[in-house]
Amino acid sequence: MAISLTDLYIYPVKSLHGLRLAHAQLDIKGLADDRRWMIIDENNRFVTQRTLPKLATLRTRLSEHRLVITASTGECEIARHYEGCGSPFSARIWNDEVQVLDEGASVSRWLTEALAHPRPLRLVRLSNTPRPQSKPQYLGQAHTVFADMAPLLIANQASLDALNQALIQKGEQPVPMNRFRPNIVINGLPAFAEHRLATLSGPHFELTLAYPCERCVMTTVDQTHGTRHPAMEPYRTLTGLNAMPAYGEGDFHKAPNPKTPAFGENAYLTGTHTTSLNVGETLRASYKK
Repeated sequence: MAISLTDLYIYPVKSLHGLRLAHAQLDIKGLADDRRWMIIDENNRFVTQRTLPKLATLRTRLSEHRLVITASTGECEIARHYEGCGSPFSARIWNDEVQVLDEGASVSRWLTEALAHPRPLRLVRLSNTPRPQSKPQYLGQAHTVFADMAPLLIANQASLDALNQALIQKGEQPVPMNRFRPNIVINGLPAFAEHRLATLSGPHFELTLAYPCERCVMTTVDQTHGTRHPAMEPYRTLTGLNAMPAYGEGDFHKAPNPKTPAFGENAYLTGTHTTSLNVGETLRASYKK
């Protein structure tokens, strides 16, 4: 069965609306321009839709020189190359301490007002100090900027189709792929067969599929309206349909978790080169032993 690459997405600002692409550059940090900025709170800790669902309503676009964030109240522009004069400082994303640069007081005021947040929010980018690799046992030499853990998230269209069929049978509305915020969408595999893959290869690249993506409350956030489903869907249906499988080997083996759903695979580019991905490419798969 032929496997095709059907969609590419980047999310320039972590937890904000994504951009759909026809092609993208890729290296060990992931797709170019993916999650290069993030929002932090007054404690210098990252903020996502998990605690602030309204982030989903902020849209982004990129020009040659600017990142533009759009809200119902207007737009905010940020230079793609840092133009500030601030010094690096520490911020936290999950358990990682990262050195970041603040995009400035005016951007902070705009974000805080656009989101009607009671406390100041700030937009930051990574400084010249790389983020530490928190899971080298699964992700090898790959690094991320502000993605949760892995540089890439690969989703399978057939898995979404199976989930939506189950939702409809329960009397719920189907959900679009953006609920899962993938970077790469593939077609041509049976539902949830992505968890059995070792690699996906194209003309000039190989992607290593590292481990299943454990899903959270963000799957319940409508990516258009920034609101949560009152019955925790599709999280609950997905848990019954495709709970977290076991993964890893030896000292790094993780037991299955029947209480948490999985959707998609965390992945990275094999090797340290730079390559490109294009929608419509045919992929070859190898399977885990």
